[in-house]
This record gives sequence, structure tokens and C-alpha cells, in this order.
Amino acid sequence: MSDNLPTVWQPSPFEGNDLLPVNLGATRANTIGRDNIEMQDLILPNLSVLQGMSDPVTQGVEDAKPGRFWLSGAEEVLEGPLRVLICAHTKSRALFPKMERPEHAGLMDCFSRDGISGSHYGDCSSCKHKEWGEQRGQAPACSESHNFTVLTPQGPAMIRFSRTSFQAARRLLTAWSMSSNPLWAHPTIITARQQVKQLPNNKTATFYSMDLKWVQRETVPSHVQAAAQAIYEQISQAHEHGKFGSAEQFKEAE
Repeated sequence: MSDNLPTVWQPSPFEGNDLLPVNLGATRANTIGRDNIEMQDLILPNLSVLQGMSDPVTQGVEDAKPGRFWLSGAEEVLEGPLRVLICAHTKSRALFPKMERPEHAGLMDCFSRDGISGSHYGDCSSCKHKEWGEQRGQAPACSESHNFTVLTPQGPAMIRFSRTSFQAARRLLTAWSMSSNPLWAHPTIITARQQVKQLPNNKTATFYSMDLKWVQRETVPSHVQAAAQAIYEQISQAHEHGKFGSAEQFKEAE
């Protein structure tokens, strides 16, 4: 059997921050000493878009500005757009009461890593806290998230799409459902979009939502796809055991 490995992937040119794992499957991983480590033991870093009140922004981290991206673990600020490779999709739910919302009075924190059973209110399908309020525009106390594990040169990270970014995730999932290919067959581009929300007393608030574009015109090499699928299978096993999540999710669920 030949020991020759595939060549390093050379994707098409990209104007942005390219996080595609071009070495994936093209080099042999040195796993010495990792015999007792399983995917269930890992907590993935979080990849998120920065808002005005995000910790890196308020704490004065260099280059941290609203609309840019933050990769925890690496503690790195990234300017968008980003090009990544998605290897897994999961769903979760979270209810964290907000003091400024009267309808949240008396509610308890509740988190569900699988979107099926919550840590406090139990069965998600029958829980009333996921429903819209009686008043117009009153968002549910519990929000659902689409979570994508993306592969970067620094390793896997999780990016969550909820609330204002939720529909962007649904559009990608719709495109994926109509394709015969897995998510890791094509790169994905993530961008941040500035939005303005009207507040009471004629005030406004600026925030950033995220958009996704699955670039089906570019196909990922087969050896990279095979390596991405192997990671997907590990993630699926961890998710089935209820032990998979990002650092942000585990912190919120404490």
C-alpha cells in the first residue's frame, strides 16, 4: 500500500478571511498520548459575531469591534466575511430570563443541548415558553438555535444561529435538503449584516445578524470530505450521549 498522502487543497481565491482547513486529510495527525481522549470529552470554542455589548468589545480587546467575529479559545478577532467548511449541524434551545422583560418574571434558566428536553422545564415540544406571547411582537422566552460545527485551521468551532440569524440558517438547511451532497461537500461563506431596531421613545439600537451562503459551485476534494465525515461521525456520537457543545453553551448551562 502506498504511503503517499493527497496534496494540500487549493481552494478558489476568496476576498475575506479564509478559514478553510486546506491541510485536512493531507497530513497524518500525530495522536501520540491521546489514547484516552474522546470527542465526548471536548468542549468546542465558539465562533460568533461581536455586538456592542460583547465581552471582547466592552473589555477593549484589540481590534474587537461590533460586526467582526470572535473565535474563543484562540481569543482571536476575525474580520468578515469568513469562508469555512461545515461538518455538522445540531439544534438546541435556551431560556435565560431577562430582567428588563416583565413577562420573564419568575422564570428559571433552562437549557437543552438537543432541543428535545430542557434542563428545568422538561419536554420542549409541550413547553409553553417556546411560544410567542399574546402581545404583538412579544418574542418567545425560549429561543431555538441552529448550531453548525465548522472546521478551521485552528480546529473545529461551533457557530450558533438564533433569533435574528435564525432564518439565515433555515435558508441554508433548505438548500442542503434539496441537494444530494453533505454539508462538507462545499464551502460556506458567513457574513455579518448590520441591522437597526426601533426602540420605545423613538430610540434605535444597532446590532449584527449573520448570513450564510453555501457555495455549491465549488466542490471540496474527496480526501477533505472523507476527513470531514470522520469528524462528523465523532460529533454525532458525542451528541447522542448529550455531551457535545461549545464553551459558550456549557457556560450558559452552569
